[in-house]
Amino acid sequence: MKITTHFDKEEFNCNCGKNNISENFVKRLEQLFIAIGADKIIISSGYRCPECSVKVGGYKDDMHTKGGAADLIVYKDGKPMSSFAVCAIAEDIGLFNGIAVIDDAYCHLDIRGDIPYSNSKWFGNEATGETYSTFKPYLPNWYKKPLGTHIIKVLIDENLVLEKKLEDFN
Repeated sequence: MKITTHFDKEEFNCNCGKNNISENFVKRLEQLFIAIGADKIIISSGYRCPECSVKVGGYKDDMHTKGGAADLIVYKDGKPMSSFAVCAIAEDIGLFNGIAVIDDAYCHLDIRGDIPYSNSKWFGNEATGETYSTFKPYLPNWYKKPLGTHIIKVLIDENLVLEKKLEDFN
């Protein structure tokens, strides 16, 4: 079942087949996909039931078990992007409160805070346990921050005759 243009619900299935992924979370990943101009984003771990989460080294109540997280790799121009660059862009667009590098290419993104969790923000490195205040120094030179989407409406005699989305980039 398609959730967005680039993501199917099944991509977020737990190893046991269960799936309780937040559609709001997936829609945010779609916005990241567009902001990056990605070729593809591969989800290595999306929703995890508590039992499977513990088996893979997570926690029985982590953001994966709440349906608001994914570990992923982003491809652009045919090759994996740096996880630090992906994390920097994810921070810049402001849609994720849990952002972490896992290794050179894989990163973790979640929407803690929007889904209740023990802490409402965390930027870090899952491999080293370090916590970061920002990933912004890793923004790639080619990246143009999306400024937002505007809706232009044309009314004639209070009747809507045209409605168009306009996406701005700096």
